[in-house]
Amino acid sequence: MTLSSEEIAQRWAAVEQQVEQAKPYRWVRPLDQIGRSLIEALRVEDGLGLGIAQIDVLTRGFRPTDLCLITGFAHSGKTQLVNTMLINNPAKRVLFFSLDDPAEMILAKLVAMHTGMSAERIEIRIRENDLGTQRMVLETAEEQFPNLIVVDDVIGIPSMQEAVQEAAAHWGAPPDAVVIDYVEMMPGNGVSVDQAANVKEKLNDLKKWAKQSAFPLIVLHQGTRSNARPGEPITLLSMGFSGEQQATIVLGCRRKRDKEDLDAHDRMHHQDTITVHVVKNKRPGGRLTHSEGIDLHMDPHTGLIGVQRNTSVADTVQMHFGRDEH
Repeated sequence: MTLSSEEIAQRWAAVEQQVEQAKPYRWVRPLDQIGRSLIEALRVEDGLGLGIAQIDVLTRGFRPTDLCLITGFAHSGKTQLVNTMLINNPAKRVLFFSLDDPAEMILAKLVAMHTGMSAERIEIRIRENDLGTQRMVLETAEEQFPNLIVVDDVIGIPSMQEAVQEAAAHWGAPPDAVVIDYVEMMPGNGVSVDQAANVKEKLNDLKKWAKQSAFPLIVLHQGTRSNARPGEPITLLSMGFSGEQQATIVLGCRRKRDKEDLDAHDRMHHQDTITVHVVKNKRPGGRLTHSEGIDLHMDPHTGLIGVQRNTSVADTVQMHFGRDEH
């Protein structure tokens, strides 16, 4: 039977009506819908920043659905970078999963950063039963970080998601960010004994979690000596475990003083510096640092990170506003 053009048009219209009624689609999104989503994304104000202008001007902050990795060797300043972010954003609702350090140690580091008194000095005064120092610790916890929650149990993603719900109920609002320190400490799946395979799985699952979340996941990730050496510039190859595939933003931390072939003068010069690299940035218009990264000052007594002395933000950005990511 041959259909007329009018009959074909009618049947096609009926099919289109059925498809329209079947929306929303599970997988398919028309490009105009994606375009509207892009416009809304570009309208969003900058996300949660580190409070370090030289980095924030490049990343434009951490935003909902972002998976942000902070990578580096042990003792390279990763946790200090996150703690500096907390110091610079004291009112933000942050759920901090500290799988490595107990909550008390995280608070001690934050009190030191906030007051300028070293954690060692605080410990000595507490042991001496100094009431002023005890009051300082309690006031810092209650007044400076009213919306910070630290969970130091070693738990996996399902339990973390439950903890997010508990924290949101406590605040009466969702978190502004969730921090995990660090991914290698997360429990494995009990199937594979291959560390690399387990970390890949965790990062894949964290990416899935991030994509459906109203907050960014900021995850610390420890580099391996098989991919780089301490003190050397951070690249995506420094990550190990294909972490670069899952992340929206990758920041790398290193201490130049740890570089093996550094001469004595430069080692002394970098004794109190930390170098931060933006090695991946999927943000529209996002920028990466120069391959040498950005040198920042790290207080040797408290770990607080800030601008290098005698260096302006404009000078640093001019020097390190290196390249677009392609």
